[in-house]
Amino acid sequence: MNKLSPIVLFAYNRLEHTKQTLEALAHNTIAKESELFIYSDGGKDEASWQDVFRVREYLQDVSGFKKVTIIEREKNVGLAKNILEGVTTIVNRFGKIIVLEDDIVTSPVFLEYMNNALDFYEEKRKVWHVSGWNYPITSEDTQDTFAWRMMNCWGWATWADRWKFYKKDPRELIQSFSPYEKYKFDLDGVGGFWSQVVKNDAALMDTWAIFWYATIFQNDGVCINPTKSFVENIGFDGSGTNTGFRDNYSQGLSTKQEVLFTEDLEENREIVDAIKLFLLQNKNELSLFSNNLEMMLRQLVTMQENPQEKYILYGAGSVTQLILPHLEQNILFIVDKNVKLHKKMVGTKEVKGVDALANYKEKKVLITALGKENEITKYLIEKYNFPMSNIVRFCFLK
Repeated sequence: MNKLSPIVLFAYNRLEHTKQTLEALAHNTIAKESELFIYSDGGKDEASWQDVFRVREYLQDVSGFKKVTIIEREKNVGLAKNILEGVTTIVNRFGKIIVLEDDIVTSPVFLEYMNNALDFYEEKRKVWHVSGWNYPITSEDTQDTFAWRMMNCWGWATWADRWKFYKKDPRELIQSFSPYEKYKFDLDGVGGFWSQVVKNDAALMDTWAIFWYATIFQNDGVCINPTKSFVENIGFDGSGTNTGFRDNYSQGLSTKQEVLFTEDLEENREIVDAIKLFLLQNKNELSLFSNNLEMMLRQLVTMQENPQEKYILYGAGSVTQLILPHLEQNILFIVDKNVKLHKKMVGTKEVKGVDALANYKEKKVLITALGKENEITKYLIEKYNFPMSNIVRFCFLK
């Protein structure tokens, strides 16, 4: 392991959360060898200043690290500005950084994982961000880490040569992003992340993380996540600046020390499909996609001249798993380019290779592979001479 990365913690006025976060961090296997910087934001009013003073009193006795430096803000600068200024200062000084907020409880091997990841991907310029967290999903893919487009900020790390491109300009993003880019940015219509850009532009919120994601997205970068989380967010109790109540994002902390880092920097479709399915099934995260999906299914069933007509689904991922219960009796089979899925079953339907389509040009093909609609449509027309009228796209571009 190279020289250890500095850790930066951002704290405000939540004493109990801060205690849990720092106590867990101090129990990390290499905490005593790591330098910790704590940015303590000032209060917004007299009541919050009292809570800030209690946090600061506790911070004076923090131990268990190589060195602890506390930066006390004289006034309330807000979470976004506190993080942006703090990260920029420390990452420019050390070249790399591990970042936590005051409601992130870490596994005892979190710092090992993050430092090893920073070393492993430092020269792999396509990687812009390393996360310590993942959605509580189940997937047949058993690898330790994966690459994808999304940025998670619940315990994360980056390098100065990537962070220098950070830009917060919601108006520019709104003017420059095409409908398709917004769709991709929203995790193929599933996530609802673009709305944060719009709300920042309208001064309805003031956040920083969505613009780090936008920076990575615009530069065609990828983020590395663990399959099993090394952190847990304990702030979903209504006490956080930008968080509400939620109790279904926990999955227990990984304590695996020998983590294998993926060298495949293309987005992992199987794991990303599992995340999409989680988001779509989570009532707190339902987006415009869900309503459009229900409407399209209704229209599809209503427009059928023959209620017994059979369709072929293109894609064995998250959308197929959602729509199959509604259309199972009308589905002939499923096709997918991923050979690992062939001969497997989704519900009662077999997954076949794409070449199976050659003998079914008279059937309607329903494209359910989110984000691949244009590519698959072109492929079906050029390779199999499918008529456009037999191609149904589950694509919800505004």
